[in-house]
Amino acid sequence: MDHGLQLMSVLDSSRLIGQFVLAAADNRAPAGWLSDRIGGWFLARHPRLPAIRLTGAGNRALGWMLGYPISEEGRLLSDGEALCMPVGAVESTAALEAFIYGFGGRFAVALVEAQHPRVYLDPCGSLSAVYCAHQRLVASTPNLIPYDDHSRDRVELARAIAIPHTNGQYPLGLTPRYRVERILPNHFLDLSDWRMVRHWPTQPLGEMESVEGAIAEIAAIVKRQIAAIVSAKPTYLCLTAGQDSRMLLACARGLADQLELITAEIGDLGAAIDCDTARRIAKRFGLKHRILPKESATEEDLQEWMFRISFSTGEIRGWQSATMFKRLPRGRGVLGEAVGELARGYWWRVDDSETTVVSPERLVEICKCPPDEVPLARARSWLATVPAANALQVLDLYYLEQDLGCWAGVWLYSECEPGFQLFALSHRRVIELMLTLPIAYRRSGRLQRDVIAREWAELLEWPFNHPVGLSRLVFRAKRAINKGAIALRYPGLALDWLHRGTIGWLQ
Repeated sequence: MDHGLQLMSVLDSSRLIGQFVLAAADNRAPAGWLSDRIGGWFLARHPRLPAIRLTGAGNRALGWMLGYPISEEGRLLSDGEALCMPVGAVESTAALEAFIYGFGGRFAVALVEAQHPRVYLDPCGSLSAVYCAHQRLVASTPNLIPYDDHSRDRVELARAIAIPHTNGQYPLGLTPRYRVERILPNHFLDLSDWRMVRHWPTQPLGEMESVEGAIAEIAAIVKRQIAAIVSAKPTYLCLTAGQDSRMLLACARGLADQLELITAEIGDLGAAIDCDTARRIAKRFGLKHRILPKESATEEDLQEWMFRISFSTGEIRGWQSATMFKRLPRGRGVLGEAVGELARGYWWRVDDSETTVVSPERLVEICKCPPDEVPLARARSWLATVPAANALQVLDLYYLEQDLGCWAGVWLYSECEPGFQLFALSHRRVIELMLTLPIAYRRSGRLQRDVIAREWAELLEWPFNHPVGLSRLVFRAKRAINKGAIALRYPGLALDWLHRGTIGWLQ
């Protein structure tokens, strides 16, 4: 079952694009990777992963910021830069975290030469990281942590989750390996005692007073982050028929002629609606748009896709479109639409209220994971410590820490051929604002529509995730036929797709 070992014989570490390993004792750089040393710590990284040295007083090296951080001034930091940390940020945890989370984007911070050495992730864990305490290693994926007697594969749990043939997830820091743990968003890894510690939120979040102010602030941050990427790299924006990607397009209005929109024809009805709607929008406004034609993934590409993430999460649609995305030109930034579900209580059920009891079984079920004792124990522990005022906040933080940190942040490593992917909504302030919107407003799902109305109202002329014009009759007929076929042929997957609001992938 040793997926990593099995595939390592076929695929070398040069294919682990944009990945890294941080070691506390010796240099673990794979062949062809870049390496750096600060004190007794070694950083090894694939050449396509940027690294910025963090310095303190007297230009003393303190650590690294990896990935694609965007400053408060709206600049994407570049590989090889040195960044001087503010006075007090090394001694004060509050000042340190204010400094780190003034940045948005996709990044990780390793502060190694300090009184309290730590690793932090970006606000939604989109530059995901795992660690092995007894080997004193931090890495992007479990593939980069050597096997030993204590870190073998979790064979039974892996079989039960059945990745890559399901959309299953490993819950709350679990990985396919024993003693290899994933760092969750809102937590840091203490490099002194190799414990994961929550740093945000430390108490239940209150409800904001001004929805209009939140809309304006979210739009301003997203516009700033998009502008930072577009000014630094040729940029793709993944446009579907959904409201999240259209909100990104609205926030990119002043830069839309510098973007290339891409939409994938995966082969299901949902993708057909995506392509039709995106094509209409692009034509109306004269925007550059590329449809990725349906192409079945090769066996080699499927293996490589999962090898890059060490079989750490399921993502059927992404996995099956692996070859299509490899056809795109290289060297681009890719703007993705994740995170926006936080604004509309994605994991709230219709009958959920603030007094609903959220059980460990429910959390494990959300992950498409069997209710075995190990996942349930993780869920119980998390529920006992999560700082939430009510059940709805519990589900919100679970979405942030589980779905973003243990799913979305993981598969980004697999879709790296065109360039780096980044979630334009990945910013602590954006997340805080979305989580503190009034409950009734969030249930209405209006945030994205209101941002679009503010920034580019004409984009609201097309419905979200519904066919347009005469094509509606055709799509409705096909949907009725194919939903029945999916339910009969793949009942488990049909329920999963219905939960995620999609129509399903047709084989």
